[in-house]
Amino acid sequence: MFSCEDAIELATPNVASPVLVVVAGSTFPMDSPVEVSAKFLELDKTGILDHTVGIDSIPVSDLQIMVYINQTDEVSSIMTDGEGIADLTVSWADLGLSSPGSGDQVKLEFTGTYQNIAFRKYHTVRVQ
Repeated sequence: MFSCEDAIELATPNVASPVLVVVAGSTFPMDSPVEVSAKFLELDKTGILDHTVGIDSIPVSDLQIMVYINQTDEVSSIMTDGEGIADLTVSWADLGLSSPGSGDQVKLEFTGTYQNIAFRKYHTVRVQ
């Protein structure tokens, strides 16, 4: 016989992200910089039950974003503009690929804090 116990707390709290992150740019030539654009939006769900209103997405401006590789290596610190967009431009060498080859890939981690809630978004970039 097996039984379950009620857990008081999770070991790692599962909290919904306070922002929606939409990242563009994933494949780049080996001889050009990596240019990724990320848009950060707050979702206003107050009108979710009204089909004429729905969910509104509001750009989050002046949000500090840190970009990491390998979970601890900071690549860049970027800030969102008035439209909630933060652009990242780095070389392959900055991403740890001194001699990039076709098919090589790097996982980027965009992190920040909004309304006292930390969040992260992973995005993979690839060499053409």
